[in-house]
Order: sequence, then structure tokens, then C-alpha cells
Amino acid sequence: MPGGRSAGLVLAAGASSRMGSPKQLLPVNGRPLLEVVVAEVSASRLDQVLVVLGANADELLRRVQLGRAQPLVNADHASGMSSSLKAGLRALPAEVELAVVILGDQPAISAALLNELLDLEESSGRPAAALSFDGLLHPPVLLRRELWPDLMSLEGDVGCRRLIRTRPDLVSALPVRGGGRHPLDVDTPADYQRLLTSEPWTAGR
Repeated sequence: MPGGRSAGLVLAAGASSRMGSPKQLLPVNGRPLLEVVVAEVSASRLDQVLVVLGANADELLRRVQLGRAQPLVNADHASGMSSSLKAGLRALPAEVELAVVILGDQPAISAALLNELLDLEESSGRPAAALSFDGLLHPPVLLRRELWPDLMSLEGDVGCRRLIRTRPDLVSALPVRGGGRHPLDVDTPADYQRLLTSEPWTAGR
């Protein structure tokens, strides 16, 4: 992968068991959901982008345009999200100082939001930054390298939420503004229908 200080990790290895079909391929504005997410991440000023795949990886690689993002297939994806997070972190080159972890099923995430997280990290002096909604911290999550060992100890179907919610003192919060709503995780058919009928949301300080 090309070098740079920052990297985006898009986690998209799940089997979509609650959806009943690969949610990464659900059409959103005429494109697969995962392609929408990756395009926004790639449009940010992150130096590099890695997409962690697992279930249905061959089909996703055929049907999803990844642009400048690089794919990584996690053979251990069935053991849970933590394995994909760790696989992505292990794949990043030594010069990467911070990683932004993005869920591949949040198509409302924007390049502007990711850039705001990067700005917040630069100004805050804290080793993590995350979206804040209704008093809780949510992905996307920015994590400096000093926190990665804590993530490498995770097991099962858990991710960054566990770390940031147990250590909020480490996290600078980027609040949803103007009464906006949390960017929906698309896990079920009902979530997908809500996504198709939802109004835009915004986030920022």
C-alpha cells in the first residue's frame, strides 16, 4: 500500500445474516451500498484506504468499484468483527500514525465528516475521536497508533465501540448537529427501508 500518515479501514467482512443477502450489494442511489461508503472514504483526505472483506468476497470484488481503496480478505471473518479490525490494523504500514475505522454499512458517512474527525484529532491532543449522538460515541472512530494494542486484544464480534465507550476520557467527540440522526447501520430489511426514506443528517462541532 502507498505510504502516508493516515489510513481508513472500511470493515465490510460480515455475512449479512440478519439481512438474508449480502447487504454490501444493496442498491443505494444506483450503486452498491459498499461502493457508496468506499467512494466517500476515498474522497476524504485520508492518505490510504483499506477495505476488509470476508463473506462473499469474490462476488463483492466483481461487483463493487473500490477506486483507490485496496481490498484485504480476512479469512477469519466468521469469528467476528474484531478479527477484521485486527487484520486491517496489521496490514497498515509502519508510517501510518492513525487509523479511522468506518463501518461498511453506514452509507450516510461523508468525506466531509471524516475530514472533520481528522481536524479534531489535530486540534484536540487526544488519541481518539468519534461521532457523538444522544450522549453515546459511535463509529466512525479515529484511533492513533498508541491505542492499537488495546484493539489487538479484542475477541469475538466486537469493535471500537467497546474501547471508546469504556474510555471516553481518551475521545474527542464530534457531535451530530441540528437535531440530526445517527447515521444508520444497515443490518436488517427494516433498516434498509428506513435508509431509503430517511432525511439527510449532518455532523460537526
